[in-house]
Amino acid sequence: MIPTPMKLSLAPNWWPADRNAQQQWLEHAGASPAQRLYLGESVCALRDRMAPRTLLALAETLNSMGKQVILSSLSLVASDKDLALLNSLGQQDQFAIEANDMAAVALAHERGLPFVAGSGLNIYNLEGIRWLLSLGMIGYQPPLEMAAETLSILMAQCEQAGLRQQFELELMAYGSPPLAVSARCASARVAGRNRQRCEKSCQHTGAQLASTLEGQPILRLNGVQIHGHAPIDLLGDLNALRQLGIDWLRLDLGPAPDWDWLPTLQQALQESHPGVTAPQPGIQHFWQRQAGDVALFGD
Repeated sequence: MIPTPMKLSLAPNWWPADRNAQQQWLEHAGASPAQRLYLGESVCALRDRMAPRTLLALAETLNSMGKQVILSSLSLVASDKDLALLNSLGQQDQFAIEANDMAAVALAHERGLPFVAGSGLNIYNLEGIRWLLSLGMIGYQPPLEMAAETLSILMAQCEQAGLRQQFELELMAYGSPPLAVSARCASARVAGRNRQRCEKSCQHTGAQLASTLEGQPILRLNGVQIHGHAPIDLLGDLNALRQLGIDWLRLDLGPAPDWDWLPTLQQALQESHPGVTAPQPGIQHFWQRQAGDVALFGD
């Protein structure tokens, strides 16, 4: 049997941007070959983002265009404003949500909403997947540091337990990896402010680079979220991803997205090409193990 080609999904636009840049991102996303789009605020409830009613109307429009829309939740629910933004996702019943915090899992279960378990939930084992399925999970994103061998074993366990067909497997294949999230805001701190009086400093400065003492960029400061500077890049070995049974390849195109290469990637998936080269190649062996261990992909 010929396996179903992997499909493309776009991570939510988690980078700080003014309204014009946000609108441009949405227009490009709608015209892109990505079949699944994650929409909504996943980083900070204080940012200047579209109102929930506007977001829902946009989701309906994109859905009518043939896009599968998932509404993203915050990566950390730590204040009344965060909770209010999360609750707004539960005021609709048309779209699944991306649960990036256990509070979002609780809301989805309470409201009867299907959800994709984000990688930040840190689900590593069969019993965790079984539990989330009982709560309404329809998609699973492995933690970023999970090695290919570990993921393969976990999916085999799910197959043996009769669970594998109950969810779709989505892996971040390209993009700046979100490494940590905090109730405090690094962008506000750099500007000499605190989070509650940040004056949306991240939207004025963009995602700032943090470098080593030698001047080598290593991190991106994205408000309360910290990303690796160099992107994950698993696109050079698509066959390894196919062997793992990946359903969705998740992409983050960065603060200055290049949309032109996505049709080439989509064609490579449809024609089962062994791999593609991104315009800005990243770390192919992202979580490199010690000698004798297994890298995420490759030798």
